[in-house]
Amino acid sequence: MSQVKQNPLADLIIRLADNKYALGRRFSEWTNGAPTLEAAVAAAAMTQDELGHARSLYAALSTLPDSPEAYTREEKRERRFNLPLLDKPLGGWAEFVTACVLFDRALALVFEAARDSQYEPLRQRASKILQEERFHRMYGEGWLKRMAANAGTRAAMQAAVDRWWTPTVEWIGSGYNGTLVAEGTLSESANALRDRWRGEMRSLLSECGLTIHE
Repeated sequence: MSQVKQNPLADLIIRLADNKYALGRRFSEWTNGAPTLEAAVAAAAMTQDELGHARSLYAALSTLPDSPEAYTREEKRERRFNLPLLDKPLGGWAEFVTACVLFDRALALVFEAARDSQYEPLRQRASKILQEERFHRMYGEGWLKRMAANAGTRAAMQAAVDRWWTPTVEWIGSGYNGTLVAEGTLSESANALRDRWRGEMRSLLSECGLTIHE
């Protein structure tokens, strides 16, 4: 995946912001279509969180002197740098759950690596974002276990995991540049984050009796 521009920090923030924005848009589509009223309320809350994260990151991007103005806006963009799976509505509640468990967790790991970032705007936002992501993680994993244990929804859950696994693995580090760790922007390399994500997800999916195809 080609980089947005020559500034690795701007490239990273653009990718994080665009994915948060796209994820929020996809979550918003389930505020009226979730399987329960409680799930619809949760989808609305998560939508607000994700779009808020995106706006905060676009604002951080605007503080970089060489960031093009076009990339600091959440709307009316000719090109976005989000995961292609987020370009279309999620195919069902199982995909909502999978996007939350697999991809949102991948995003969160990048923010964990930014908690001690030398770039203060990113460091400050990472701390707040991670506080809100705790709920997303608990909620998504709860639904994953529930659907994997139900004979009527297990196949849909497995299919969603199959669809999202490889694109998420490939996304982790897609906006990375070797200087990000060396300059203190992030504390972990792309390979380290991928290994940590794989370890967490393999353990969780195995616990649920779901299979990973790599």
